[in-house]
Amino acid sequence: MDRALIGSKGGPMQAGTFVEQALKILDADELFSLYCRSMNSYGINRIIYSALRNASGYETQTPGISHCYPSDWISHYAANNLAESDPVRATGLLTRHAFSWNDMIAKKTLSREQLLVMEQGREAGLKDGVGMAFHGPMGETFGVGLASSDGNPDIHNFLTNIEVLSTHFHITFSALYEREKPEPAKLTPRELEVLKWAAAGKSNWAIGEILSISEHGVDFHMRNILRKLDADTRVTAVVKALHNGILTL
Repeated sequence: MDRALIGSKGGPMQAGTFVEQALKILDADELFSLYCRSMNSYGINRIIYSALRNASGYETQTPGISHCYPSDWISHYAANNLAESDPVRATGLLTRHAFSWNDMIAKKTLSREQLLVMEQGREAGLKDGVGMAFHGPMGETFGVGLASSDGNPDIHNFLTNIEVLSTHFHITFSALYEREKPEPAKLTPRELEVLKWAAAGKSNWAIGEILSISEHGVDFHMRNILRKLDADTRVTAVVKALHNGILTL
């Protein structure tokens, strides 16, 4: 994992620094402000964090929880129920990693209505965007929509960094609303070793070579780690481990 995840006027901020700052924040608006400053360093100045789908029995909260999107676009989106034809929302519900809007348009066959949503968003100042969704155990799904009012065609080069930061933001934001903080998961020494090397960006094969175990063995430990941390991806597992003090960078 790249430790120099985000930049600032004083230079790139380390991942550990972001984690440290985020964990000290007890206010949702302040946390969102920190996340916005992080994204600003990538030329992203239009940010929304919203519920895409809630757990069964709850109405979906749209269009947003926290955002700095153009107010006219938010009103237009809600008034015309564009969530039904929004391809970014639809793609987020089906994927677990950050994706660029431009790649989505190029790789998917979008309907006329979906293309119209994207064109109207661009005209509203939402250009060269990135989407990412966070899937919960009860079917609830939250997501972020990130874009630039000036355009940022190289944003796809930073998808991994954006994914790490966004995942940590979501986990920390969610924790602010938990009534009882769950007990931290207990990882075995071997699982902790595997997770540390995964956090360093090593593949299962490379981890196996480092720890002198088979790639199958690494995969076995990684599946146990994901289960114990209730994580759906390696990135989420690393961020949750950092958040709960199980792992340090």
